[in-house]
Amino acid sequence: MTIYEMRAYIQLNLSTVCSDSLGSMQAAIKKLVEKGYVSVTEYVENNTLKKQYSVTDKGVKYYKDWVGTPINIQKMKSMEEGKFFFLGIAPGEKRVAFLKALISDMEVEYEKLLVIKDYVGKTQDTAIARNTKRIKEDPVLTGNLLEVSGEKTVEKAVTNIDNYQIYMLEYGLEKIKADLNFYKKILKRELKGSESNGCKKQ
Repeated sequence: MTIYEMRAYIQLNLSTVCSDSLGSMQAAIKKLVEKGYVSVTEYVENNTLKKQYSVTDKGVKYYKDWVGTPINIQKMKSMEEGKFFFLGIAPGEKRVAFLKALISDMEVEYEKLLVIKDYVGKTQDTAIARNTKRIKEDPVLTGNLLEVSGEKTVEKAVTNIDNYQIYMLEYGLEKIKADLNFYKKILKRELKGSESNGCKKQ
């Protein structure tokens, strides 16, 4: 795949968990190439020099080791979410504005994911067939996929991949739903506190 094909794939399938910034992708790919996990092939198409990236045998082995390691919960942290920890320092009106803006943004993201889920549900079989056909056209990619997945057929490996990408989407929806319920509860407390303070001042 070229870096632009990777970016398009991330934008379509992984926008909630990965950055599609070309700068970030180029930096990540550079590290993978330096470590020998990915190889680069240059070719000319329509008078344009392009770079094709492929996973090496070393990269396949590294991926097999990496994917078999449980998620490190300690690394699942976000500096943005850390703002909430310090929100109590801010004045009441700013806390309320923060919570309202956060809830609004999350509701937009939730609706966006629902649209994606609906689209994916309607096109899953077609996507699996298309990706299976594409992979079978590349013997090296086919071999790498079967080795990493441990499956006997490309169809089964692709189906597993597709299923887990949908599971990730479902996880995102469930997480946002839970977060929305939590932040709405906190906002309700803030608004109730503001009303109480207003009554006392009178």
